[in-house]
Amino acid sequence: MADETQNAPVASAETATQTQPTKLYVYYYSNPDGASKDERCHAIYTDVPFDVVPWRMHKEAPAEGMVDPVWDDKLNSGLGAWKENSGTAQGQILAEAQAKIEELDQKSEQLDQANDKVDQAVKTMQQVQAQSSQQNVALMKSFTEQTQNTNKMLATMQQTLAMVVKANQQATPKAQAADATVQPEQPTDKQENGGN
Repeated sequence: MADETQNAPVASAETATQTQPTKLYVYYYSNPDGASKDERCHAIYTDVPFDVVPWRMHKEAPAEGMVDPVWDDKLNSGLGAWKENSGTAQGQILAEAQAKIEELDQKSEQLDQANDKVDQAVKTMQQVQAQSSQQNVALMKSFTEQTQNTNKMLATMQQTLAMVVKANQQATPKAQAADATVQPEQPTDKQENGGN
């Protein structure tokens, strides 16, 4: 019989958890019409190599000195190559236009808020003016009534004064006429010719 005991190495916990370092493959995604720099070029890391590179992904890295690289399929005899972005990409133009539209929308919103404040101030001013006009009308009505009362009182006073003056004028000539008809009494006990 064979010896059942063998001196074969047994896998320990250490060796079971050790992993082999994986190789990372780098591909570069590029959308020439991308709105942002990341859409025009960014690296994708994977541990699975691609046999066929997906659309808009490239094995070649852009040159180190490129600030905003983008893939152009027309370069390199139709094989494509990286080039510096010219800023004429449709997506970039649309993104810039969208940013301007958003800025204008914000300014429009601010203008609307300012107009609302002005409208509120105008309404408040109109309310104050209406109240002031009502008060002025009430004051003018009161002033007119007081003026009319004063005029009536003055007219009554003038009539009374005229009556007093007329009464005085009528009384004064009678008194003078009465004085003229009355002759002073002369003493009757005067002796004529030396009398007595």
